[in-house]
Amino acid sequence: MPVSVRNPYAELLQLPPCVFKPRRTNAHYLAYIEAITFYHQLQRGLKTDERTGTLYIETTIEDIKEANKLLSEILLRKSDELTGGCRGYLEQLKALLQRLEQTTFTNKDVRTHLRLPGTTVRRYNHELLQNGYIKLQEKDKHQGYIYEIASYEEYQQLQKSVTNVLNEVLIRLQTGEPPMSQTTTGSTKPKPDKKKDSASQ
Repeated sequence: MPVSVRNPYAELLQLPPCVFKPRRTNAHYLAYIEAITFYHQLQRGLKTDERTGTLYIETTIEDIKEANKLLSEILLRKSDELTGGCRGYLEQLKALLQRLEQTTFTNKDVRTHLRLPGTTVRRYNHELLQNGYIKLQEKDKHQGYIYEIASYEEYQQLQKSVTNVLNEVLIRLQTGEPPMSQTTTGSTKPKPDKKKDSASQ
């Protein structure tokens, strides 16, 4: 008989609001938690649904904590409006300017130090300029366009905001807010109130 996974915390989980495509990402997030729960099934033991006789294993807060740790980098990338290539370029550019102790740069500077084709540099700089990650400082007749980084801390701030939301949800779960019950089919319903049930009998 197949064993299902039930996540009693599913309705209380929350993705960072900065995540793009949250519905699809949330589905992947829940599926990942389910996989971690299933991986630990031998340590947990099976439970039986008293009404249906269905065998299941139940997600714990530790499973969610492990999923958050493993998925934090993925959630960060899904919260970043830049493409992966452009983000890598920007972080390299920040490191380069700090190493050279410069505040401005030109396309030629980047081509020389990062050894990138001119078309790649122009494409990435255009994307960064359009999204406000770099600013056009001036246009020099000899050097061409001169740019500067808008913020050196923006990626760390984004990372912190993602981590904070995940941690806040875990704290809320650990303080005992009433969980919801969810089967692997995705249907959700509140856990029955045992005191209320016994009082009505």
